[in-house]
Amino acid sequence: MILWACTLCCSIAPPGPVESEVKARVESLPVGQGTMADLCWPDEVLDALVDRVIGQSWRASTQHPPRISIGVVPDRTVPLVDPWLPEERLSRRNWNSAIRPANANFFGKAPPKSGTTTQALVAQQLSTKGLAATIYEQAHATRDPSKLMSIGVPVDLASLLTDPSGSPALERVLSAAQAKEPLPQQLQLRVPKTTLSFCHDDGSDPSSGWRAHLPDLRHVDGPNDGSAADLLPRFSNVIAVAEDRTLPGLRGVRTIGRPDQWARDNGRLATDGQTSYLLRPRWSSRGDDGTAWWPAAELAAESYVRAGHAVSRDTGLLWQGGNVMLFREHDGTSHLLISTTTLARNQRLGLKQDEAAQALKNTFGADQVTVLTPSGFHLDIEISVVQTPDGPVFFVADPIAAARLLLENAFGAPADNAEQITQYRSVIDRNPPNPTSARLQHACDLLLAESLLANESKGMAPEVRSAFAALVRMAERRTAIVQTLQDGGYDVRRVPSFVSIGRLWGPANALVTTSHVYWPQFGAGTSPAELEAASVYEGLGRHVTGQPARAILERDGGLHCALEPIPARAAVND
Repeated sequence: MILWACTLCCSIAPPGPVESEVKARVESLPVGQGTMADLCWPDEVLDALVDRVIGQSWRASTQHPPRISIGVVPDRTVPLVDPWLPEERLSRRNWNSAIRPANANFFGKAPPKSGTTTQALVAQQLSTKGLAATIYEQAHATRDPSKLMSIGVPVDLASLLTDPSGSPALERVLSAAQAKEPLPQQLQLRVPKTTLSFCHDDGSDPSSGWRAHLPDLRHVDGPNDGSAADLLPRFSNVIAVAEDRTLPGLRGVRTIGRPDQWARDNGRLATDGQTSYLLRPRWSSRGDDGTAWWPAAELAAESYVRAGHAVSRDTGLLWQGGNVMLFREHDGTSHLLISTTTLARNQRLGLKQDEAAQALKNTFGADQVTVLTPSGFHLDIEISVVQTPDGPVFFVADPIAAARLLLENAFGAPADNAEQITQYRSVIDRNPPNPTSARLQHACDLLLAESLLANESKGMAPEVRSAFAALVRMAERRTAIVQTLQDGGYDVRRVPSFVSIGRLWGPANALVTTSHVYWPQFGAGTSPAELEAASVYEGLGRHVTGQPARAILERDGGLHCALEPIPARAAVND
């Protein structure tokens, strides 16, 4: 079963000329030798991306800049297990995102080449005509699978095409192309359902440790700063992928280059009860546009596998782990939450939205799938879920509630009206930047947005109006998430948290285990507000514990982004 999110039919803040201009710029961004426009992403996905771009630009130009870190060197480091041969390390040292392989998980000794015009054409065909039609057209020139893969045709996925009788259809498509016969009709993509077991994100499964990335050995500001160097030693049995050295108490694996901080995005661990597997996307990516290959994340996943911690299993699909969330129904069946962005990414593989949703559902062993459009970057930035004896309880970020908590915490009085909020903003603007000031400015903007649009929109500069309108539309998308989950019969509660890039704050990106809810703690004078925000997790049978994570939040992630549980039969990681 596939459940689709409630959509935004009409916004109280419809897009204007600035939004149209930004959308055109997004669509003109290069993807190999093509552009984003060639990928034909749905408007609802592009519109959400445009609002994030506008919001980020507004914050960068009107709010205090990001804090400059000090970088405290650790007292002691320890060596890493290095699974790479010297010549392999040398050949991959200068890989960058501009040289993305056309096929999956490329690890040859020669550096991959940059995209070609043929690959760009194939990506456009896949996005507009679909998988079967594209392989049919390209097979007029060759039916050699390796040649087709080299130009970006996902032959591995095409091998899963079946005819109405359920028989494999790839050979029929290739033969029809060579004989110049019509393309066979009514073909379906049938991705087999995995029998592997996963740690669900609601804390319903035991785990034995954590997979993590250690991007920097330095503390950003010293102990308790919430950097990865501060956070990871607080958890037991962490396997940390790092560049050169690791910290005492962590089992380390050496990778090539500096990994990013987000171990969730380049793979998902699973088990058959005996062996640990790392399910990997077709290629590791980062960012919100075009699914550009990200070598550092790819190499980090490969390092983890080569060190013997898991067996690699390529899913053949495009996804980032923050947009893939699993929870259990009350009857124990598995349910997948997936983002519309993830479905759009898979259009470049020739998959329609329903095909991609079904393929991902089976890839992650789920019985149902619900598709949501995030207002923030990833679903896990604004959604967490806790399993209870009565079934799953969802928590969806509430930036307005977070804004009120932060301002009352800072000024000692609630922000009751626009005049008072404007005064607060003026005070913040006049004072020097500090770790909290940019979030307080963001809080003021959030609380003023709807009122200003309703009363002063005509007198606003277009750029100002677009920034406040983007905040309103992001709130409408979160309301749609809440409505979709409630329509599914779930208990949905709001958790005060910010989800905007550059301004993350609050406990929404929580890490849920069988016994704990660990939430990312910003600190810096906001602890009373954070404790009140995190209290929504109380009463569900788990210890609710904040972990210092300010530096991680400042890098636009949280605990759920940074740590992935290793599935096991007995939980020892709490």
